[in-house]
Amino acid sequence: MWLSLGLFCFGCTPPASTKSSTAKSDAAAEQEAESRTLRNLQNAIANLQPDKLGIASAPEQAIAVLNEWSKGAKRAADKSGSGWEPTRPHALLKSLPKEWIEQVTLEQFVERDAAFLRDCLWAGQASKFGAGDAESDLDIVLNLFEYVVRNVDLIPFGRRNVPLGPFDVMVLGRGTAQERAWVFAELLRQRNIDSVILTPRRASRDKDDEDHVLVGVLFEKDILLFDPVLGMPLPADVAAPKSALPRLPMTLRQATRDPELLATVAGDSGGRFSLTAALLAASQVELICHTEQLSSRMRHLQTGLVGELSAVVSDPLEDVTDQPGLWSRVARHPAATWSAEDVAIWGFPEAMREGAAHHTDEQTRELAKISASLAAPQRIKLIRGDEVTRTMEMEFTKPERALMKLRMQHVIGHWPDAVQGYLAVQLYDVEPPTVKDFARVSANGKDRQPIAIVSTLDKQNLRLLMMQPPHKHVRDLHLLAGDDACFWVALCQFEQNRLRAVVDQCREYDKWHSNGGWTAANQSLMATALAQQKKLKEAIRALKEFDEEAPSFAGSRVLMARWQRLLESPE
Repeated sequence: MWLSLGLFCFGCTPPASTKSSTAKSDAAAEQEAESRTLRNLQNAIANLQPDKLGIASAPEQAIAVLNEWSKGAKRAADKSGSGWEPTRPHALLKSLPKEWIEQVTLEQFVERDAAFLRDCLWAGQASKFGAGDAESDLDIVLNLFEYVVRNVDLIPFGRRNVPLGPFDVMVLGRGTAQERAWVFAELLRQRNIDSVILTPRRASRDKDDEDHVLVGVLFEKDILLFDPVLGMPLPADVAAPKSALPRLPMTLRQATRDPELLATVAGDSGGRFSLTAALLAASQVELICHTEQLSSRMRHLQTGLVGELSAVVSDPLEDVTDQPGLWSRVARHPAATWSAEDVAIWGFPEAMREGAAHHTDEQTRELAKISASLAAPQRIKLIRGDEVTRTMEMEFTKPERALMKLRMQHVIGHWPDAVQGYLAVQLYDVEPPTVKDFARVSANGKDRQPIAIVSTLDKQNLRLLMMQPPHKHVRDLHLLAGDDACFWVALCQFEQNRLRAVVDQCREYDKWHSNGGWTAANQSLMATALAQQKKLKEAIRALKEFDEEAPSFAGSRVLMARWQRLLESPE
């Protein structure tokens, strides 16, 4: 009987060593699955970095890896009992096109998400280096706004018909008031600081007020006002300035309760600033967001972005457990002058995201035109000579896009490296770049003679040859690249707080590129650098010749009036 029982038990219970082996095997498999999921996320994020996406990695590859990560992360969540709950769209979305809800509830990552995630990764970095050495939250907000204004030269609404995301706007270095506002908001989001768009209500807005947007920063118990057209916070100390650059932003309450504040700004701007206390009191309040930030897939991804991978990619409208959503934070802010029913969604970011994902042929051509200089240089590959006709023709390499790579380094905050490269770019026209095995080749291609461009005379002769009509397209490319590089050197110097070098470089730009593409931006940058050195008279002189047709003219007038008051105020 005991023997039978023993046999029965032996047949039903696996040996201890077998159970242990199975447990170890399961644990190893689970650990391997977790490692594979983490590697997928790390690889995807590496390919989405701003200096890699579209250059060394393709969007579709990064998205495919992200979807593999998503499958693994979902399996792990289900196994642990913390499965992914489907998103219930916020009631505010019901007033928007159905495409919004489709995008928000989409679980799989799509190709459009690649540019968004790239922008978030860049903004996470820029929110640190753009803040400089600021310590207080207020100084961080101010420095980030100044960083955006410096690096995004203002263009009129409607001049560019190409939808772009924040990172692409920064790379081009030019943008509308709306684009400035959007870039600023995304930098603030990475710091967990909320902002909204304030505009005159649709019924009271004139057609000419399309550019008139303010960014309201929800700061502690106040709402601070920033004007992307003027390029400064609306100054609370406008009548009696305390500093060369505005560092005391007007609050929404101050602006609506004291009409003289906005009236003084309007007077200083020469009438270009037309917002009044009455219009601001009845302003439209709009959330700065789009479908990616509100979506299920980004909410899940956010949980995996920790440590070195951290970036804010999700900002849902709805409350999550004890965390208030974007709508609640704005609608119930203690300084809100609006009711919950007044809060809407700003449609601009979503329109830009959707448009950027589906450029038309015309938009693709326009983008190629406005970014043409970034393709430089085109090196001279060889000179083909014909002794009979005594003619020489040049052959060139394909565009190397060296300036694009330098610009990427600039935008991600590697300023010293960018400066060194920009200095070389400025010489493309003076010393036309050649390949290492540069040679003269006979017309029939049989004879090849190496050429060493060494002496000043060699360089001058090569430049004269480059100036011949058949080579105009390459020389124009290099002139455009030199114009960009000369100004961008000054910007890099500013970011490194080398103010004297900024002024010197801006003067160089004015000397060699007086009709260049950055004339107004160069004047503003030089004046700002002078003002920060307390050279207010020189700063005013730098802005006196400012083009009245320039979009940033109003901001230049407000600064000049401010500096004049500082000069006239008693010590």
